[in-house]
Amino acid sequence: MQVPARSVPPMDTATHRTDLDPAVSRALHAASTGVGAAGERLAAAHLVADDGLRMLACNWRLTRGELRGELDLVAVDERRGVLVVCEVKTRRDADRFGGAVAAVSPHKRAKVRALTAAFLRDSERPFARVRIDLVAIDLGRRPTLTHLQGAL
Repeated sequence: MQVPARSVPPMDTATHRTDLDPAVSRALHAASTGVGAAGERLAAAHLVADDGLRMLACNWRLTRGELRGELDLVAVDERRGVLVVCEVKTRRDADRFGGAVAAVSPHKRAKVRALTAAFLRDSERPFARVRIDLVAIDLGRRPTLTHLQGAL
């Protein structure tokens, strides 16, 4: 399925950054598998506790048709009536490979947008506004969680 070309609205520049607890960073580094899943749990906890969102879905999958893939986190900001889709990237060695933000390719951005449209079609609840965020977790020397609202 080809995604139709459209103009992209300007990115919401609201960004905040939080240093991760060193114990959390060590635990994520120690896990040989599941770093991505652990990052998603950390991102979900951040969205609920710090941003006041309510989770609707974790790892929502589309497995039929031409478009297949997964949305990491889907939440709603009840106060503003906004559906928030969140892509989560977790990287162990941000210093060597450019970090989690750099890991989101233009192809991935397009796929997340297309999957978000599919989620909206399947949703029983109408949403007037949609925002696609990125939560980037870097586990380098100074582990950080960066939340970029409207980044995708």
